[in-house]
Amino acid sequence: MAELALSLPQKRTSAWTTETDPKYARAWLAALPLADSAASAREIYQSLYTLNRLNLEAPRRFELMEIYRGPVATVVGALESYFSRLALPLTPKKRQLAEFIRQLHMEMAYGYKAALRDLPSSRLWWGKKSLLTQIMTRAMQYLGEVLLRSYQVYMPYPAGVWKEIHDLYRYAEARGIHNDVAASRDSVAETSIAQDYLRILLLGLSNPYHMPQDECRQLQRFLQKWATKTTLQNLGEVANPMGHFLIKAADAPPIPFPRDTQVRSGPEMRLLDVSELTRIVNTFITRLQRGETARSLDIGVDCLDSACLEMLQRMVRVWGQSMQRRHARIKHTGYVFVCAGVGAVHFFSNGQKPLATPAWTDIGVSMDDRVTLPDHMDQEEAFIPLDEPVTAQSSPAPTESAPTVSEAFRMDRWQVRDSGPKGLFLVRYGNMQTSVRVGDLVGIQRVDDLERWNVGVVRWMKSPEASSLQMGVELLAPSVQPVAIRPGNSDNVAPVYFSGLLLPAMQVPPQPATLLAPRGVCQLGRDVWLVQENIPARLVRPLQRLQQTGSVEQFVCADVMQESAGS
Repeated sequence: MAELALSLPQKRTSAWTTETDPKYARAWLAALPLADSAASAREIYQSLYTLNRLNLEAPRRFELMEIYRGPVATVVGALESYFSRLALPLTPKKRQLAEFIRQLHMEMAYGYKAALRDLPSSRLWWGKKSLLTQIMTRAMQYLGEVLLRSYQVYMPYPAGVWKEIHDLYRYAEARGIHNDVAASRDSVAETSIAQDYLRILLLGLSNPYHMPQDECRQLQRFLQKWATKTTLQNLGEVANPMGHFLIKAADAPPIPFPRDTQVRSGPEMRLLDVSELTRIVNTFITRLQRGETARSLDIGVDCLDSACLEMLQRMVRVWGQSMQRRHARIKHTGYVFVCAGVGAVHFFSNGQKPLATPAWTDIGVSMDDRVTLPDHMDQEEAFIPLDEPVTAQSSPAPTESAPTVSEAFRMDRWQVRDSGPKGLFLVRYGNMQTSVRVGDLVGIQRVDDLERWNVGVVRWMKSPEASSLQMGVELLAPSVQPVAIRPGNSDNVAPVYFSGLLLPAMQVPPQPATLLAPRGVCQLGRDVWLVQENIPARLVRPLQRLQQTGSVEQFVCADVMQESAGS
């Protein structure tokens, strides 16, 4: 298919063997112990790897790939659960597992792309437009899965994937089959190439590296139902760039439509209008804020109402943007020390000691929201080599020990790539003492100012390779004051204190003094005690929540009354 350039592995003889008869392949897959996900995944990968490097007729290859769809979905569904709530950087074994899952989907894409390439030589099937539609739809779906698996663990997507997705759509559009629904042999809803293309475009333009972990999957479920509320059209006049995105024939997702730059139209350019979808999402946000549940709204996402609301609010902010940078960034090299979590910032900003408070406890603070993994996944069964056959014998590796309390109060040295008035682009190479997620609070100390800690929030992350990590930090304040927080309604029980941070008032942009607390410690309208060393304890009332992430909340508070430190 000369008009469509597709990346495919070279044909070669493999030491592995596999079933090429659909009847026997189906029987072999049915006999696999899919409950043993790692072992079955290795077997399936080896078989796909071999198939994609053999000469097969397009109809037979397509039939074989359809047989593999269900088993691949089963083993991936079991394996991907081990990445839930994981912080970065991933351990070497977890990263290799993530890369394996992505490569498994890439092999599925290879199979359908090979069938597409070889289809013209199959005279008996060439006249069947429905087969062409099915093959192209599957190829696009699995390329989209490769992107999703990259975004889920903040790895860069493989080169060429976005360009092939754009090329597949334009190829289908030129042949008038982009809106044809591909028949499905399984329980998955039937879709068209255009519908899958819209979902992939919306996922890519939603700043996936800025999302909290696991939100990519939730967004994908939402888009399965609502992506068709967007409009894809040829490039023309755009009166208002807000909510419009430019699609180029490049290896990249859509970009916000330039506000002040003239765009030259071209046959390979498209315009994506998300205005209608944005209006629908705003309606959902309003109804959720009024107390309706996500389930009653039938928005297609099964999650807590608060998590659903936060996701939709993020999408509205992203889809309503236009291409412009608020602040100039300055490229320079330098180093900063970084610690992660409210508890760690509290500890280091207080001279590496906890506040002396009555009945002090680290409940909910010292470990922040770290999560330990099930012990069985720490065994060597999670280690799945990609480029060599799997041996039957493998000795178990040492299990990863759970982090201790002291490890929550560590810092690492990061390199500054560029900076601006409100943010930093940081890079870290080698091993790290601390783990971090999108939305985590971080303390930043400059190497030339060791007496002061800045505070910021991680807005995006990317892990280009196993030994490096990149993150963008939005700075919140140039200094902090550590405090202890005690809920005001705990008079009849043993008092429990949580780490907190007071941020000073700022003139640009104008903002009063605010309180940072671990998520869930403070609630609007409910009084809390703030305790500082050598300062009388005071009762404050959170009046306004400025922001919240998965681990921290920022409040504007008002003093209710004062109490002596002794009381």
